[in-house]
Amino acid sequence: MLTKPVGGYCRISDADLAEIRRAVKAGLLTPEQAAEEERRGVLRQREDIESLSGGAPIKWYEDNNLSAFKRNVKRPDFEQMVRDLKAGRISGILAYDIDRVYRQPRDLERVIDIYETSKEPLAFKTLSGQNFDLTTSDGRFSARLFVNIANKSSEDTRRRVVRANVAKARKGKSHAMGLTFGWLESDPSKLDPKAAPIRRKAVEKYIAGDRVATVMKWLAEENVINSATGKHFTWGGTKAMILAPRNWGVRTYNEEIIYDDDNEIVMGDWEPLFPTLDTWHLVQAIKASGSTPTPSESNVSYLLTAIARCGRCGGGLKGHPKWKKGERTPGYNYNCNKQRPEHCGALAIDGPRLDSLIQELVWAQVLRASKRKQVPETAEPWTGEAALRDVEEEIAELQDLWKAKKVRAASYVTALDDLNARKNELLADRAYHSVPVGTRSITEELLTNGWENLSIERQRIIVRKVLRAVLIHPAKSRGGRFDPARVEPVFLAA
Repeated sequence: MLTKPVGGYCRISDADLAEIRRAVKAGLLTPEQAAEEERRGVLRQREDIESLSGGAPIKWYEDNNLSAFKRNVKRPDFEQMVRDLKAGRISGILAYDIDRVYRQPRDLERVIDIYETSKEPLAFKTLSGQNFDLTTSDGRFSARLFVNIANKSSEDTRRRVVRANVAKARKGKSHAMGLTFGWLESDPSKLDPKAAPIRRKAVEKYIAGDRVATVMKWLAEENVINSATGKHFTWGGTKAMILAPRNWGVRTYNEEIIYDDDNEIVMGDWEPLFPTLDTWHLVQAIKASGSTPTPSESNVSYLLTAIARCGRCGGGLKGHPKWKKGERTPGYNYNCNKQRPEHCGALAIDGPRLDSLIQELVWAQVLRASKRKQVPETAEPWTGEAALRDVEEEIAELQDLWKAKKVRAASYVTALDDLNARKNELLADRAYHSVPVGTRSITEELLTNGWENLSIERQRIIVRKVLRAVLIHPAKSRGGRFDPARVEPVFLAA
């Protein structure tokens, strides 16, 4: 009869690995040597644990660089070990020390429940020399006591680390540990002359109207690798890179802006991508307003879908590919869709020729507008100046009360946070209005590379800022040639 294996649990803690990472950063170890050292640590644990097995087979479980203390960290092999123990697939647990397995009392209690209800004898051994036998009341008492002490130790360490990190943040010290795309790995305070222009251009594309997915696709086409992962940027990685306050030198902690004693935003001690906060406020406004294409808009494949309108019923035209003998061709039409009773569904026009006609018209407007860096806009002048002044005055008054010790700390912090949030909202709104979307779309990239190199969403943004609609009138005969006279552009100024 085969002997049931016992579970052997190994874990190189995040603290152990931090030491190895520090050695790499100091140049004492190469990344390859660091990987070997990590593996040697695991093998040493295995060798020590094997001495506890008494010759029984061991089923190994291993969670490296995973905290046993942090509540939001899941340890896959630990969870599998608990499932195997409960299902009777292993006959106990062996570990180097109890704190390698547990630093949260709740995790210990889950395993104690299994030991107390098991109908088979289960082992629990460590190399610590202390009695942690979970099958006895004395062992469970010792285990609970030690895990609570370990948990308290971790709590104390966490508080010290948080306090140190907050103090570091208030001084503008960077928290980057290298591998931040756009900055030198050897010195995260210095811009990388190769990667920084790419990161800057990604932000500029977003400001000009590209959605995150389009920027991600551009990065992939340029074969840009995320230095933190060694792979192409994901959608989430691209979005984080674009929106990161680090781009403007803004110091944050836990995603919150850090302010100094004078209520000024703390600037980091690294070289920013952008020298001023103007574009940062603009990016915040774009993010908050959703002025980048909506999901339905971003799925549009044709330039004039819903912009071109039927001259018979007024319904929006939609681009549809042309098919020939069951195969899709490069051509397409704009058709009136009978999706509603009021739509006629009886009008169509050649798509590429209509697009070309409108592109020429709009491009002429872009070239003319580029000389004065604007396109026709319908936005009203920004009306928030008075509100911004009021907020700034309230902040100044609150600070005076605080300095005079006429307001309690809790009230001061709460009120100041609310006022700063309101101030930043107003600054973002002002940036959004002072640099309207039409102006943002006229970039050096557009003027240098031309219309064809723009994403479809940016082309549509520019068209919408020049034209209110494009009316398509009925053709005089069926199957006739493309007739430009059918096309009636409706300008915004009209």
